[in-house]
Amino acid sequence: MVSQETHPKQFDELDAAKALIASEGVAVCVASAGNKVRAVVLTGSFSRDEATLKREGNGWRVLGDATFLVIHPPAVKLDTAKLGAEIESRLASRSIKCKTVVVSSTPGALRIMKPHIYAFELRERGVVVWGDRSVLGLMPRFTAAEIPIEDGWWFLCNRMIEQLKAAGEEKQPAETEQVQYRIAKLYLSMAACYLLAIGQYKPSYGDRARHLLELANSPSPPGSPICLLRFSKLVSECTALKLQGYTANDLALLPKWDDATSDAEALWRWTLGRILNVGPQHSRSELLRRMRMRQPLVSRLKGWVRAVLKYPTVFSRSSRQWARLICHSSPRYLVYGAASELFFRGSHETERFGSEELAAIAKDLPLSKFRVHGQPTWRGMAALIADNYHAFVESTRT
Repeated sequence: MVSQETHPKQFDELDAAKALIASEGVAVCVASAGNKVRAVVLTGSFSRDEATLKREGNGWRVLGDATFLVIHPPAVKLDTAKLGAEIESRLASRSIKCKTVVVSSTPGALRIMKPHIYAFELRERGVVVWGDRSVLGLMPRFTAAEIPIEDGWWFLCNRMIEQLKAAGEEKQPAETEQVQYRIAKLYLSMAACYLLAIGQYKPSYGDRARHLLELANSPSPPGSPICLLRFSKLVSECTALKLQGYTANDLALLPKWDDATSDAEALWRWTLGRILNVGPQHSRSELLRRMRMRQPLVSRLKGWVRAVLKYPTVFSRSSRQWARLICHSSPRYLVYGAASELFFRGSHETERFGSEELAAIAKDLPLSKFRVHGQPTWRGMAALIADNYHAFVESTRT
């Protein structure tokens, strides 16, 4: 990735592109329910002014996504996937490639939000781009220190699944620009997970990078599974890559994919050790078993009730398998377990997995029979894990 000099005109065009993304998102979201929508909120990197847009021909490509939260009464039902696709289509017609996510909530749901990363960042950095400007004031106030450590571990696992999906879709597994960008996003998620684990979470990429550097250079730095000085320098480089599209140094200085996954596993284990109050030397399966045992039975059953209601036909076809899985774990931890097995082997190289190993991973997923036919492949397994994540984990806290 080569940096290019940015002229004032390009800044104007960049601001115009960002404004267009916001306006098209608002137009589609408001039209979906008319005057029943109370507010549209821009969240994520766009609301923090940390979105990265790159020139692509005469248009722009967004590295990452734009996320819109629609606040509406309980009686309103929105097809959020359809709305996201419509916004993407409208932007594409204006020469902007931007993955768009639409989520919805109600005023009542805002009032009872528990401390977690999404709620904290929404309240601290969300931007109301249409409607009731005071709507985020409905949310209860809490500090970053009140967010459960487990939420940071979930955040890291979610990022790993995103990376698996992207890696499975890439035609060239070499160290391409796309792979470097994925490595950068992985380290940014690792920074969030680590800072939350030590009770010092910050709500933006820039804040997290600066705070990590301060900790690394302090007289008594906190414990870390990764050399904190190396970790902080990598996060600073990755933050520059995410926010500016380039780094101060040669991209070759960033870790290779296998090194990045090794660091991620060290942090994954260390964080679980802090949650469970055990040493991180236990096997991944043992750490996950202890996490499953720690989860209240009610929470596990809520996850499965939601799954059955959402996919009744799949349940009827796979009732025996689902009965076994219900006794074993929640959908969330099943998906995280499969993702960790595939991700921490650290490569696209299918020779690292036998077909029996891949089949063993697939059998513990609720949607195990709908992507893997015949000889399972690494890419097919990555797609299957992503399917299960979108179906059972992405839009729920259970």
